[in-house]
Amino acid sequence: MTQPPTAPTRDLAAQLELGLQQLRAGDSTAAAATLRDMLVAAPDHVEGLVALGSAEMALNQWDAAELRFRRALDHRPHHPPAHRNLGVLLGASERHAEALALADAALAADHGHSQALLTRGNALTGLARLQEALQSYSDAAAFDDVTYEALTKLGLTYAALNQNETALRSFDQAITRQPNQALAVFRRSTVRLLLRDFSGGWDDYEARLNVSAFIASSMGFYQPLMTRVARRMPAEQVSNSNILLLGEQGLGDQVMFASMVPDVAAAAAKLTCVCDLRLARLFSASFEGVAFQGLGNPPVLAVAPDSTLVAMGSLGRLYRRSEAEFPRTPYLRASQAVCEAWAERLGPRPRGLRIGLSWRGGVPSTRRSQRSLSLEQLSPVLDLPDCAFVSLQYGDVAAELAELNTSRDDPIRAFDPSELHDFEDLAGLIANLDVVVSVQTAVVHLAGAIGTDCLTLLPHSPEWRYTASGSSMPWYRSVELFRQPEPGAWEPVVREVTDALRLRLADR
Repeated sequence: MTQPPTAPTRDLAAQLELGLQQLRAGDSTAAAATLRDMLVAAPDHVEGLVALGSAEMALNQWDAAELRFRRALDHRPHHPPAHRNLGVLLGASERHAEALALADAALAADHGHSQALLTRGNALTGLARLQEALQSYSDAAAFDDVTYEALTKLGLTYAALNQNETALRSFDQAITRQPNQALAVFRRSTVRLLLRDFSGGWDDYEARLNVSAFIASSMGFYQPLMTRVARRMPAEQVSNSNILLLGEQGLGDQVMFASMVPDVAAAAAKLTCVCDLRLARLFSASFEGVAFQGLGNPPVLAVAPDSTLVAMGSLGRLYRRSEAEFPRTPYLRASQAVCEAWAERLGPRPRGLRIGLSWRGGVPSTRRSQRSLSLEQLSPVLDLPDCAFVSLQYGDVAAELAELNTSRDDPIRAFDPSELHDFEDLAGLIANLDVVVSVQTAVVHLAGAIGTDCLTLLPHSPEWRYTASGSSMPWYRSVELFRQPEPGAWEPVVREVTDALRLRLADR
């Protein structure tokens, strides 16, 4: 006869369930406190360790989280959730070789370890061994507990290999398996948008609002308000409404989506837009009749009871359903005073071109290593005669520039990062340049939005915003795209950009 659980066991189960509920609700701080209390009584409780590690990851306490997952695996080797979460942590830290070793050890003990197959595929993807990753994901798809995720990963990997039609088929298979899950629909949206299927792509893009990982990473501040955010809102609902437009994702995305602010402003009775604090001055100078709330640190957001909340990325579904609906005209402008101040600081123009440079883009989770190149690789551009170069690179690059400038007669000019932190100041500087040369980063969007020419160096598999082919973006007329012919091949891209700049010099 089965004995009922003892009181301490029931208490532990209740604490674990409370911590998991708090995690699901997005209250990672409360979840961590609850689970730490639980582990005082049961320090080796595997499920508790994994849950606490998950909460600590959400709080960016990565070292502590790693210790929790490894301790759980010490007590229960190859425990699927512990293995999965540790693999995710290692991948997000760009420790792909360690993640691969973790997966291979688990598979050596259990060839049918489905989570290890996923971890292996993720690690191989991080190591740019995409064909091998396809095999691991294909193997994982045979296991019912991970079929949906494996098919979604297959879609992403085929997309990274520019096999976009095959990617779409993989996403379709995942959606057929679990039609109520949002992740594969969201991932399919980015491939559709990449292929300029704007109607289908924007419809699918609404699924992002039901993907918890997307909300946590790209709209985390709005999490308590997500139940109020409109999904698939009809255009007529905008009319005569009090719209609170929520900026989402990175600075470049908010700049890009802001091209649709005039569309919604023309229809709404009142429009208030929430954006990154660094964009508030620029947006306020550019859009009359729209109120902007810049989110600082800590963020403070005022929400009127009668507001209709709309995520900025959802505007594409309403106003950009075909390529003909992209106006491609400049829509942002720094104030005249800001532009004149930069003109005075920059001084007389060179005989050739005044060129802005940005050579690194993204963070580890957005494939920074594939999107970036070195100043040395840009040497053909930097060797152009009679040109003046200005760094637009974010972050502290003073040492990098100082080393390069020691061997240059015409040093690359740079300003303190604090002077370019606010995007109106950065826009004013870019407005005083003849052309920008940049990898895919927010600088491209800003240059395009203000109408400054921008020659953009793209990796072989670019973000969906840059589309899959062609030399132009639907969003900006002044941006010209130069694409890698194969992964990692920056030399021909730099050569093409250099030739384009030579033509501009010849025309002066």
